[in-house]
Amino acid sequence: MFRHAARAAFTVVFAATSAMVATAPAQAAPSAGIDPATAVSDTGVTADPAVLASRIDATLVKAVAPAQHRQPDGADHTAAAKVEGTIQPFVGVQDIVGGTDERYQTTPANWWPASSTVAITRTTGGVTRGHCTGWMIGDDTLVTAGHCVYPRNGTDWYNRAEFTVWPGRDGGSTPFGSCTVASLHSVSGWTSSFMNGWDYGAMKLNCTVGVNTGTFGFMWTSASQNGTSTYNRGYSGDKPFGTQWASFDSIRVTQDRELFYQHDTAGGNSGGPVYTYSNPNCGGPCGVAVHAHGFHGSGAPNNNHNSGPRIVEPVFNNFIFWRDL
Repeated sequence: MFRHAARAAFTVVFAATSAMVATAPAQAAPSAGIDPATAVSDTGVTADPAVLASRIDATLVKAVAPAQHRQPDGADHTAAAKVEGTIQPFVGVQDIVGGTDERYQTTPANWWPASSTVAITRTTGGVTRGHCTGWMIGDDTLVTAGHCVYPRNGTDWYNRAEFTVWPGRDGGSTPFGSCTVASLHSVSGWTSSFMNGWDYGAMKLNCTVGVNTGTFGFMWTSASQNGTSTYNRGYSGDKPFGTQWASFDSIRVTQDRELFYQHDTAGGNSGGPVYTYSNPNCGGPCGVAVHAHGFHGSGAPNNNHNSGPRIVEPVFNNFIFWRDL
């Protein structure tokens, strides 16, 4: 399997209430010392995690199928046909260094949940490049990695006007068109401290494309997720521009704020969904983590697994808050 290679450029319904939301002048980074789960944005909208926890009493948001969609064909183009959601876990330890690239291309990508997986491009100096991946959790809301909206060790948000999002993109085919971005969101644990377990965020869109693409469900649990069968989808920067790729694996290591796995990824996959079909109550693909990191550091599991922020209760609550803005 291939590790995630860093690349610089390719990189239950609740309504938000006034008690949840505070609006302050937009700032490069929030003040130090506040709860790292505090929601922040490029428009100055913030939310206190304690207030969100008092308002939200749920562990799961169901997946929503598109209003009009093709059923997934589930083809795994690397081996015999396997149906997504019924594939069995890989048995044994996979060699992630110098091994086989087990990603398979999703083409076409107009079936759910490929349709809910979003290519994020960024245009600067008249040049459009692949940036990150996102996944729809609402009609006008996608989740992505924190570093896709606020650069690591940066001092300000990316310029949202530079972003375009393309749900279900398959090379030059864009069955759901494109949308611009209305606002960027993350948490203070990322924008102030750049902690890996808080490397998640969201984009609010200037369209309601999620009605047509369908949305991922998402859930949280305090229990270990080791052994949970998972998929990852994204727009890998080492593949042809705008093509969507997927892989199957399972959770190998569970930590308080991160999940570790051996999904094959590359720059551009950041922000993509790590999702499961293991919970039938979710009604479809259910996110458990946001892919964000490749190999890093000198010790396990960081140096031999890919990983992403785990959806724990404050993450779950922020997803709902952002979705309902």
